[in-house]
Amino acid sequence: MLTTDSGFTINTLGAKVGAEIIGADLRKHLSAAAFAEIEDTFYRYSVVVIRDQELTTKELVEFSRLFGTLQINVRSKTKTKDADIRIMPDEQEAIYISNVKKDGKFMGSTDAGRYWHSDLCYEQIPSKMTLLHAIEIPEKNGVVYGATKFADVAAAYDALSRTMKNRLEGLVAANSFRHMWQRKADDFGTRMKLGDEELAKLPEDAIHPVVRVHPVTGQKCIYICDGYTNRILGMPEDESDQLLSELFAHMAKREFRYQHEWSLNDLLMWDNCAVQHKANFDYDPSLRRLMQRCTVMGDAIT
Repeated sequence: MLTTDSGFTINTLGAKVGAEIIGADLRKHLSAAAFAEIEDTFYRYSVVVIRDQELTTKELVEFSRLFGTLQINVRSKTKTKDADIRIMPDEQEAIYISNVKKDGKFMGSTDAGRYWHSDLCYEQIPSKMTLLHAIEIPEKNGVVYGATKFADVAAAYDALSRTMKNRLEGLVAANSFRHMWQRKADDFGTRMKLGDEELAKLPEDAIHPVVRVHPVTGQKCIYICDGYTNRILGMPEDESDQLLSELFAHMAKREFRYQHEWSLNDLLMWDNCAVQHKANFDYDPSLRRLMQRCTVMGDAIT
């Protein structure tokens, strides 16, 4: 436990990633020193929850902007038959992740987080961080469901053999929103498969390094994910598939994981270079889940 100069209490929650901040009130103006403490905790632990934050969407957006330029999710920009993300009328940088319906339609994405992934890795300039705020959490008889799992991909890279590290040096891979959309349609039936015309509205594949250097910490991180990466360029398809499968299985090992158990009004922040995440769908759809989310734009990957 650490008490900061601003009066925050910081507790570690996982072995290498995961920490909580207690005592912050993000509805009030944060001093430069207080924000620096939060930012330092974020880069130190990669996954950080700030407890007990009753935030409006406007307040979430204003706090998120302290970290950089916010991104508008592609499904908010794309008109498809079952685009179930609704942007807030006044705060277009925020979206809902939810199974709650309003006026007969889902308020937000109902199937986000089915596979291990890094948010917006399918964009040419991907996301630096994600902020997810719990307005309603799935709970029954005092048990909370829908935890979010994280994989420490910096630790996963460090654990690779020297031979594998050398093999990955200089490789690049395609990260495809189109691939993920069609895969979810096949696997879960919660969205419609898209035709060629609708697919063309979605972003083209983003080509990123298989191993990425973190722009702040300098750590090397594995930057391919089961959710969006569909091929490694410059090698035969069967070899690419085999290598991707091997790396996906490696990153998901228990020794690299941290699991966040949600509480109401948690504001969870994570580093989209240092970790990947996956949601637990271990609850009946009748249990309400309502989250609001912002993503902060990162830098172009070189």
